[in-house]
Amino acid sequence: MPVTLRQLRYFQALVEHGSFSRAARNVHISQPALSIQIRELETTLGGPLVERESRGIVLTRLGRDAFEQTLRILDETLLLEALGKRFEDGPVRITVGILSTLAPYMLPGILQRLDGSSPRIELDIVEASGEKLVSDLLASRIDAAIVSIPLGLLELAERPLFVDRFLLAGSAGRLSSIARLPGGRVQPAEVARADLGPLLTLCQGDCLAAQVLGACRMWRIREVQRGAGSLATLSHLVANGAGLTLLPETSAAAEGAGSPDLRFLRFAPPEPSRHIGLAHRIAAQGQRWTDVLATAVTETGKALVSEAASAFGEAPPEIPTKADTLDAAA
Repeated sequence: MPVTLRQLRYFQALVEHGSFSRAARNVHISQPALSIQIRELETTLGGPLVERESRGIVLTRLGRDAFEQTLRILDETLLLEALGKRFEDGPVRITVGILSTLAPYMLPGILQRLDGSSPRIELDIVEASGEKLVSDLLASRIDAAIVSIPLGLLELAERPLFVDRFLLAGSAGRLSSIARLPGGRVQPAEVARADLGPLLTLCQGDCLAAQVLGACRMWRIREVQRGAGSLATLSHLVANGAGLTLLPETSAAAEGAGSPDLRFLRFAPPEPSRHIGLAHRIAAQGQRWTDVLATAVTETGKALVSEAASAFGEAPPEIPTKADTLDAAA
């Protein structure tokens, strides 16, 4: 009996969800029907793919090898299905992941720029942490992700789009105590020296929190408190004197409008930053929607960065080189 794509998709669901019951719910069939399909696949391949345990399933040696091949086959199937869309102007529906620390600020601009694009792109949005988005990409649950790069994974293609610099944010009273350079910029050492209370950041597990913590270790800022669930929460806390934080430039205009008492200082070069890029599976390379989406994200990011620059009375910045920025990746 030949292997079918349906069996492979069911096998993928079983491995990703870790149990027959959860996998069956995910693919919208009964658990006995899923078991039959997996059993037929095992018969064709000549051995058991999984072992049932109290906590779920465990892959056998054959199962591990078969799962790697399954992902490759399903990836190539997606490429084949997309082949006809590469040169047509009809709508392309894709699922795109975006970092939770970018989504509120960038999605309106991205969607506006995609309106009327050719080919027309219809987006399903997944907002999550960087770790979750990479996992979804590798499992082909999403088509692309707007994330901090580099990821350094052979299975994924990355396209750098823009640099999102970090700003020091707090109340006017706290920031006024920090010594500044001519032009109003601040050295990280002055932040540590001012001893103005804890530097607040997001919950553990968020990639932006890891980047901020990496910068604090480099600057020898020892008192860091984690726990806020969003940049909006951080902004309200520090605007009301709870401490200081680092906010991405892309969030500055929106958070400044939402917290009137929030003030910002820009760091002296090399400025801490994160590099934002578009990541997708290798199979998607050459498809027109990747170019259209990358352009929309780049234009939106640059517009937000320019808006923040104008608030400091600066000209819209050029894309900084590696030497001009301090990549705050942990």
